[in-house]
Amino acid sequence: MSISITPAEEQAIGRLAPRKLHQIFTLPATDKHEALKVSYSIAGPEAGEDVPTILFCGGMFGGRWLAPWHNFYAEKERVRLIFIDRPGFGGSTPVAISRRIPTFLETVPALFSHLRIPHIHLASHSSGTIFALNLLTHRPDLLYPDNPTVTFFSPWVHQSITSVSFLSLAAILPNSLLNNWDSITGFMMLKASPAFASSSGAISAITGSFKGSLSKEEEGKKRAEEDRKCRECYGMTLKEKEELDKIVFKFAFAENTKGGNDEARLCLKSVEGCHWDACEDYEACVLKLKGDWEKRVQEGGKKLKVKIIFGEEDAMIGVKGRNYWDNCWTDQRCGGGMEAVCMEVGTGNHDSVLDYTKGGIQELYKAVKAERI
Repeated sequence: MSISITPAEEQAIGRLAPRKLHQIFTLPATDKHEALKVSYSIAGPEAGEDVPTILFCGGMFGGRWLAPWHNFYAEKERVRLIFIDRPGFGGSTPVAISRRIPTFLETVPALFSHLRIPHIHLASHSSGTIFALNLLTHRPDLLYPDNPTVTFFSPWVHQSITSVSFLSLAAILPNSLLNNWDSITGFMMLKASPAFASSSGAISAITGSFKGSLSKEEEGKKRAEEDRKCRECYGMTLKEKEELDKIVFKFAFAENTKGGNDEARLCLKSVEGCHWDACEDYEACVLKLKGDWEKRVQEGGKKLKVKIIFGEEDAMIGVKGRNYWDNCWTDQRCGGGMEAVCMEVGTGNHDSVLDYTKGGIQELYKAVKAERI
C-alpha cells in the first residue's frame, strides 16, 4: 500500500534527513553502569570544522529534535550547536532517576572527546538549567578558556520558590500518574494543537483568545511580516515552517519519550532520588561558582560571561521565579570572576524565547562569536 504525502510534507521530511541530525554514540561500560547508547544531533557545520561549538541543554522533551529549527541560522552564522537526548529519549538508554545527572556529566566529556572538540560554550533552556549548572560546576575546564560563556533561556525555578499553582499541584500528584506524562504531552503536541505544545503554550493560547481580533487587512499584514521574518531566520516560508513543526513533533513522539516522565519528577522533586546535585540550592551554587571563577581569574583566566534571557511573560516560573533568579546573579554574588547580564524578549513566553523571529536567541550567537571578532 502506497503512502500519500503532500509536497509540503515531503519537503519537511527532507529537512530532517541529514545524518548529522541522527547520530549515536556509545558511552563505555563502567563498574556503575552497562554500555549506554546516546543519540544526539548537530545543527550548523559538522564536527571537524573549526567553528564555535555550543552544547545546548534543552528543556523537557528538548533533545536532538531541536536541531532542525536551529540548523539554517547556525549554518549561516558558522556556529555549531549540539543537542543530546538525555536518558529515555530517542535512542538514549534509560537510567534510574538518581543517575540522570551523573550520566549526563559522564556523557558530555566523553562525547566531545569522541568528536575531537576540546572546548564548548554552554546554553540551556528551562529544565536544561539543572544540567547546565551541574556541568558548569563540575567541568568548567570544558568551556573555551579565551571566552567562557553560559546562556540561560527561561531558567527553571522550583515551584517551592515560584508558588506557581499548577506546578505545586503537579508535585503532589500520585507518582503513578507521572508514568504517563510523556503520553499526555504527546497528545497535546500532536492531537490538540501546536499552541498546546507546552504548559506555557497552552496558557498563552487560552489567554490570547480573550484579546480583540484583527481586521482582515491587519491580519494579512501581520501574516506577511511573520512570513518575511520566517524566511530570514529559518530559510523557509511560514507555511513550510508550520509543516516542519508538525513533522518534528510527529517523529519525535514516534520514538521513546519515557524519559520525560522522570524529567518531570526531577524538575518537581516529587519522589526520592530527585536531588539536583550541585544546584540543589541555586544561591549556594552561584556562591560556589563565584569562588571558583574568582580563583580562575586570579590565576590569569578570563571571566565567565553569563547571559540570562527571559520572555516577557513566563507562566512556568512567574514574577517570583524571575526575581529570585535575577537576585542569584547580582554583581555582588558574581564577584570578580563572573559577569551576568539579564535580558527580556518582548512578546516572548517561556518557550518562544527560542523562536529566532523574536530576536533573543541571536544573543547566544553574539556571545560565542565574541572572541573571533
